[in-house]
Order: sequence, then structure tokens, then C-alpha cells
Amino acid sequence: MRTVVTGGSGFIGSRLCTFLRSRGDTVTAIDLPNCDVRDTAQLTRMLEKAEPDHIYHLAAQSSVRRSWQIPTATWRSNAAGTVSVLDAARDACPHTSILVMSSAGVFDGARVDSPIDESRTPAPHSPYAASKLAAETAARHYLAAHGLRAVIVRPFNVIGRAQGPDFLVPSLSRRLIAAARSGADHITVGNVDVQRDFLDVRDAVRGLRLLMQQGQPGEIYNLCSGVGVPIRTLVETMISLTGHSLEYRQDPALLRSADAPLLVGNPAKTRSLTGWRAGIPLATSLADVLSEAAAPGATRSHPLTRRALDHRLDDRP
Repeated sequence: MRTVVTGGSGFIGSRLCTFLRSRGDTVTAIDLPNCDVRDTAQLTRMLEKAEPDHIYHLAAQSSVRRSWQIPTATWRSNAAGTVSVLDAARDACPHTSILVMSSAGVFDGARVDSPIDESRTPAPHSPYAASKLAAETAARHYLAAHGLRAVIVRPFNVIGRAQGPDFLVPSLSRRLIAAARSGADHITVGNVDVQRDFLDVRDAVRGLRLLMQQGQPGEIYNLCSGVGVPIRTLVETMISLTGHSLEYRQDPALLRSADAPLLVGNPAKTRSLTGWRAGIPLATSLADVLSEAAAPGATRSHPLTRRALDHRLDDRP
């Protein structure tokens, strides 16, 4: 199978490329600085050369926080970038299957009290969320107008090693490690009362491959665990994994202007189609990220080495 992954050097994209190659795909990763997906002419040439059977479009400005700081760049990357990919595919490989990566963030302005299924009307608040909803609209348009076989996937909170510091779990990990090393007695946190649906990146890439293979063009599929985890529980679990007694205190600077109280997905549609389900425990994912944060500069005698964290995780029931 010949496969193209845009955003192939990113957090999810790099893991997806590795996973697809392990399954026998010939993978072409497209990403900056070699190609900006908004450069339709260059992208078309690359697709013509690659002759892909599948295109996973993951390239995006993926930080909600940064989207407030650089809204124009976010719209250009996420909305215009998706249109560019679809245009290039229409010219270079109109019969290929395309997976367009959206986000559960399209509900970041919603007020819901139950798991979100694919039929619920999006309610974007941030520039990031609005740009991702625009990408979904573009995918449906290119299917209707040009017959492009585009499937839309909405992942919820994907976590794992090598995720950028703008995201919740790696940010918390860095603060926890810094506090433990400095002897501080607390860390600062944002809103710990909201609930989120966390998914290990290894489960995510398995789901993406299955949805590429089995998803129906024009359909939207959630990629989620279906389990709501209060951020308070997340923080307390991470503290326990460090083995240190730390308090956590809310910092107003870390609060968002609008934070949906509940953002949990319903995985039933994806599960019934593919049989996929999340399999990696949250504690395993958190220990992975903590061990990565502890690795730089860690000494043999320091209690927060990767070996210590792995051992501590093994002792959990």
C-alpha cells in the first residue's frame, strides 16, 4: 500500500508513519520544512510522484492556546491547508482514499452532559475549533462536488511521549518533575473540575488505520475511549506516579476563558464498524510522559528516573 501522511513529523503523524510501515505500507511523510501543504502546486507534484492509495491529512496548527494568539495562521494552516490537500488530491490522485483529521475540539464551546456522538451539532469556540470544523466542511464539499473519498475523524485528547509542551499532560509532567527536583511542595494547575476523554497515541494510530480501511466517505467517526476523567483525578494520578507528596493549587493564569465542563466521546459508531477500542490504560500513558519529562539530566540516584517510574507503575493494581 502506498501511503502519504501530511504532518508526518508531528506527534501523531510520526507515530502513524512508524505504525503503517510496520504493517507493510510504503509511506511518504510530507511536512515542513520540505513542503507546506498550503503550496498546492508543490503538493500536487509530490502526490503525483507518490501515487498514493491512501492520504492521511494530519498537518495542522494543533494548539488551542496558540490559536488564540495566532488565529490567522491557524485558519490558514487548518482550513486553507485542508482545501489545498483536497485540491492537490483532486488533480494528482482523484481516486485515492483520504482521511481528514478533525478534532473533538469542535465542541469546545458546547455545554453537554453526556458523551458526544457524531450526530451532535458542533459548537466551536476557539479559532482552532472553528478552523477544524471548516476542514470538515471542505472534506464534505469535495466529496459532493468532485467525488473525493474523504473520511473525517474526530480524535479526543490524544496523549503520549513526544507531545508538545502546549498540551495538558506534558505541561503537567514538566511542572511535576521540576517541583520534585527543586523540593517544592506544590504545583500550579488550571481548571481541575472539567472532564476529558484521554486516548493513548498508540491506540489512536491503530484506530486511524482501521477507519482509513473501513470508514465510509463523507462519514464522521469519533476516536475516543468513552471514559470521562476529571482533570483533578488526572493530576492526582500523576502526582502518585512520581512518588512525591505534592499539593496542587489553581492558578488563574492557567484558566481558559471558556472551558467545556464535559468533553467525552461516544465510541460506539467506530467500534461497531471496525471493532476498535482503546486498550492502553491511562496510568501507562501518564507514566510514559512522566518518564520522558524526567529523562533529561536525570541522575542515577534521582527518584524520578524512567526505571523508577516504570517500576512504580508495575506496582499499581
